[in-house]
Amino acid sequence: MNNNHQFIKFTVFLALIIITFSGCASILYSVNIRTDGNVSSVLAGGTLNLRSSGRNIVWHVSSTIDGTGSVSNGTFISPNGFLTVAENEIVSILYVIASSLTDDKSDIRQIRIVTVTGVSITPQNEPAAAGRTLQFRAQVTGTNNPDNAVTWKVNSNPSGTGSPTHGTSINSSGNLTVSSAESLTTLYITATSMIDTTKSAVIPVNIVIPTVTQVTVNPSGQSIQAGRTMRFNASVTGTYEPENTVTWSVSSNASGTGAVTPGTRINSIGLLTVSHNESLSVLYITAVSAVDPTKSGIAFVNVLIPTVTHVSVSPSRQSVAAGSSYQFAASVAGTNNPSTAVTWNVSSNAAGTGAVTAGTSISRSGLLTVSASETVRTLFVFATSVFDPSKSGSVAINVTPVVTPPGVTPNPPAPTPSPPSVTPAPPTPTPPIVTPPPAASTPPAPDPAPSVPAVPSVTSVTINPSSFATRTNTNVQFSATVLGINNPNTAVTWTVTGGGAPRTTINANGRLTVAPNEWATTLTVTATSAADPTKSASAVVTITNNNANQGPNQGQ
Repeated sequence: MNNNHQFIKFTVFLALIIITFSGCASILYSVNIRTDGNVSSVLAGGTLNLRSSGRNIVWHVSSTIDGTGSVSNGTFISPNGFLTVAENEIVSILYVIASSLTDDKSDIRQIRIVTVTGVSITPQNEPAAAGRTLQFRAQVTGTNNPDNAVTWKVNSNPSGTGSPTHGTSINSSGNLTVSSAESLTTLYITATSMIDTTKSAVIPVNIVIPTVTQVTVNPSGQSIQAGRTMRFNASVTGTYEPENTVTWSVSSNASGTGAVTPGTRINSIGLLTVSHNESLSVLYITAVSAVDPTKSGIAFVNVLIPTVTHVSVSPSRQSVAAGSSYQFAASVAGTNNPSTAVTWNVSSNAAGTGAVTAGTSISRSGLLTVSASETVRTLFVFATSVFDPSKSGSVAINVTPVVTPPGVTPNPPAPTPSPPSVTPAPPTPTPPIVTPPPAASTPPAPDPAPSVPAVPSVTSVTINPSSFATRTNTNVQFSATVLGINNPNTAVTWTVTGGGAPRTTINANGRLTVAPNEWATTLTVTATSAADPTKSASAVVTITNNNANQGPNQGQ
């Protein structure tokens, strides 16, 4: 018995050494005491289950922190950490020590001997809405600061025996979830002390049903281009804060029953996508409350349908030598930014139906190639709008044939070391006598055929669209057409001026980005010819929802 007492004293002494240096070396410890609910109090005559990490744990309970204090008869801790407190325990604080025989490491935990006098729950007299949650808290009162730990229950009666509707529950933190299908008008919440299970509190909670009075959809009355997207939001209002969940639909009429063009749709978060081919000028957006499907809201949006007014081809009335190529450009004009794509065709008549000589063709990019043996003296180049094939433009092209001077072989023989003798042609009334050239190793080249001037030049630049109205936080695509003679370079440089926000920019492809915080009312977009910077065109962009109070120091 004496040896056992000495062993306990040694173990406690070792634990105290470890505890003394725990502030600077606690990260090295592997022995830690834990309790259910992390409580640190127990009733006189009660029990408490403790656990510890570590290997080969030896438990000890003392009335002093050094582990040498005696406790009342009947107060003890089992080898597996189950603490039993005597009913007549006179000390107010116990110290439980867990020591590892393998690792020489220990932990100590202070356990208070308490009494519990009552439990209270807050809030009281507050209704809970079906389909929503409500947080409750409990307060445990008594002597020597009992732990504020409780277990929670929700029932259909105050005795705690009736079950609520499936889906209604309360978690270990006191958070009540009421099923959206809850049929009970009153629920009962119980909080029971974990230290003294004979002490608890019960409160009634009235269950209310949220009602929807209105659903509002915004924005409404806005305009959107075909092929673009727009985000809508819904606000559900009513009593007891009904959920703001809605289902979305898009229709061709206000009743929500009209079909829209395939590709026009709205997703579950209210993002509307308008088909490139949408033919409707007005779309109706409907949001239906998930809580009360009889309540809905509606908004409309104007669809800006692109139209093509005309197609022009440049340059016009050119002369092209047979056997050569020439680059043409097309400009598609219209409203609401129609597609600028065109299809090309070359014909021997103005109706676009005439055949041309094999080898004469025009590519998808507008590059005309004229066959060297082309016999047609006037060709017609057509550009037809892809968006609206009823709109097209054309130009007439003069074809200049290849001319071979009299007496000159179009394809002279290859030179030889000793050129052959040349016999003068016999005199005739016409044509005049041609004097042969002197003997040489290379025969003379034939006179060149007439052709267009060698130096390209830019005559003008056009920009499409030439004016546009838009909102902040949007993108607008511009295109430019460079006209001139002798196939000038069609590249342009893009600039935007007049903006106030740094993120208002235009890229190398003519795509304008209007910043969300742009405060300018108008922007100027300019396309300048890369070949001739003296030639340019500009478009005016009007910002319809600029923030007049925004300034250069109020955001980027």
